[in-house]
Amino acid sequence: MTRHKKQEIAYIKGVGPGRAEAFEKLGLKYNTDLFTIYPRLYLVNTTIRSLKDHLETNVIIRGKVIEKYIPWKPKQPTKIAIFDGTASIETLMWGNAKYREKQFKIGEEYLFWGKVTFNTFEREIKLDIRDHKKCDAGDDDLMKYPLIPIYILSEELKKTWIRPLSLTKIIFNALRSGSSEVPEVLSGSIREANDLLDHRTAMLRTHYPHSHDDIERARQTLAFEELFYLQLVMALKKRAALDGEKGISFRKLGENFEKLFKELLGFELTVAQKRVIREIRADMLAGKPMNRLLQGDVGSGKTIVAVFCILIAIENGYQAAFMCPTEILAEQHYKTLKGYFDLLGINSVILVGGQKKKFRELVLQQIKSGDAKVVVGTHALIQESVEFSNLGFVVIDEQHKFGVMQRAKLRAKGTNPDVLVMTATPIPRTLSLTVYGDLEVSVIDELPKNRIAVKTAMRFEDDRNKVYAFIREQVKAGRQVYIVYPVIDESEKNDLKSAVKHYELLKSFTFKDLRLGLVHGRLAWNEIDETIESFKDGKIDILVSTTVIEVGIDIPNATIMVIEEAQRFGLSQLHQLRGRVGRGAEQSFCILMAETPGEIASERLKIMCETTDGFLISETDMKLRGPGEFFGTRQSGELRFSAADLGKDMALIEKARKAAFDMVLADPEIRKLENAVIRENFLINYKDSMSLIRIA
Repeated sequence: MTRHKKQEIAYIKGVGPGRAEAFEKLGLKYNTDLFTIYPRLYLVNTTIRSLKDHLETNVIIRGKVIEKYIPWKPKQPTKIAIFDGTASIETLMWGNAKYREKQFKIGEEYLFWGKVTFNTFEREIKLDIRDHKKCDAGDDDLMKYPLIPIYILSEELKKTWIRPLSLTKIIFNALRSGSSEVPEVLSGSIREANDLLDHRTAMLRTHYPHSHDDIERARQTLAFEELFYLQLVMALKKRAALDGEKGISFRKLGENFEKLFKELLGFELTVAQKRVIREIRADMLAGKPMNRLLQGDVGSGKTIVAVFCILIAIENGYQAAFMCPTEILAEQHYKTLKGYFDLLGINSVILVGGQKKKFRELVLQQIKSGDAKVVVGTHALIQESVEFSNLGFVVIDEQHKFGVMQRAKLRAKGTNPDVLVMTATPIPRTLSLTVYGDLEVSVIDELPKNRIAVKTAMRFEDDRNKVYAFIREQVKAGRQVYIVYPVIDESEKNDLKSAVKHYELLKSFTFKDLRLGLVHGRLAWNEIDETIESFKDGKIDILVSTTVIEVGIDIPNATIMVIEEAQRFGLSQLHQLRGRVGRGAEQSFCILMAETPGEIASERLKIMCETTDGFLISETDMKLRGPGEFFGTRQSGELRFSAADLGKDMALIEKARKAAFDMVLADPEIRKLENAVIRENFLINYKDSMSLIRIA
């Protein structure tokens, strides 16, 4: 983050050219690059006599080898005795006996890291050694600290025979040579207002704390700094958008809006839907390019909100684009939107891959001429051949599945169009403030009144016959069923049940008297669509699928969702899948079929059975899996922090956000003398953000 006195890692004691190359592969070239590699654990610096006070604790002791016991058989452990001036202890060193014999010399001094245990059979304390290092002169300074840090070793470093204690020593040497000129990164007023340490003290206390209280206090400071600069980028982006190019002011609210609202809708909007439409309407009136995130739980009615907003744009003479991540979702949204816009005499089209050339050319012509007022599609919408006549409003559905450049290309099809990004995956507030901190956020936090909560239960292999009997009972009563598998073919992952294989088994044996259909991601979108239409028309009793039906499918008569190997899915994905049922007037059920899950998987599945609150589920999902895995796959450009923890730093995020936004409000160009250190640090370390903001 900051500018320090730099020294190439190769010249740090204990590194050398070979290891320096391994560090550089990890993006670490200078000693300063090591300063923000924070410890994963701390060892208690103690003596052998005091080990009884540290049971089940990772400790480090310094002692001489006084005896070696080499076994006859090579696979048996080597036993050594250590003396540190206070007492002695015997411990085991696993591995090749001859290698261990050469490794330790009697009378020489070593640092030993291990876990203190009590052997109940022998009634004595043991030290299970995990790593060791021969002492040298520089260890005197290192061992002055009561807590010694240990860092995560990458495979690249392991290849060069760097051991954990060696890396500890290397980072210690880096800090000793380069930390004296570490500059401050926050203004004094911000540090004082948020009870923070200065940057240098926080960094040194993180690496070499005097107490456990030091560790958390230092982490809080360093985490605040990381979050502050992220929020500063957000604040400056938001200011640039407000001060930047002029947007569209959608002033007209025409007859079609009133007609749809009062005559054609067929149901009453919820209070939350009406509130969100007012929020978006206010943005559309403002004359600045809108950037708004619309969050809503499964089945909360985000699409109809988008319909009303699109209608405002059309009645003001503009086109609207609705981009979806998959062809099946685009098709589903197209049918929904077309159903409303046909009633109003408004032309809507769909543009996806695989369309016949003549049909595609006709669609492109309608888009270019402006005859097509609503254009639904996939990433096909951003291709060069697509020209809009007057694009003024953009909706991006499940927007986390699109890259930054894809979203920017769609916006570029118009002149500063308003953008509404939607997600059916409730986003934890911590992620919302970090990933989408520059967007205004609207939340539909209310479900339609006629919705009955889905009953969710966990079942195991022993329960399978009962589950199948229940499915038969429900089908006999006229209901329909989804059965979801984690993969398409067994060849993908041999230990996972596949949709294709089990579709054949269910069709040929278990439910041979019922009507089954199969959909998965390798089928063409029109094949998937035909099968889903047959399911919707009641021609299929059981739809076997992968997660391709995760979003966008609305079939009220489908009342049972069976998810096979549920322990393999993330909570948010399970919640999305469950959202395919519970859309009609009948009671619906979600059955989580699981192998005996581990502790974390059990916790996840238990939460699914206890609540249908998508926001509570998403918060729990992120805490259990971390922000990088929240959306199911790690994406390039994801947030990575050295000190901050999005799972537990909600209060810190809000404090950092307030500090950053307040500063930009008071000092938009970061020109005040008190903010000079912030300006300097920002210009050095956030050059990639310069195209997004104006800080001359």
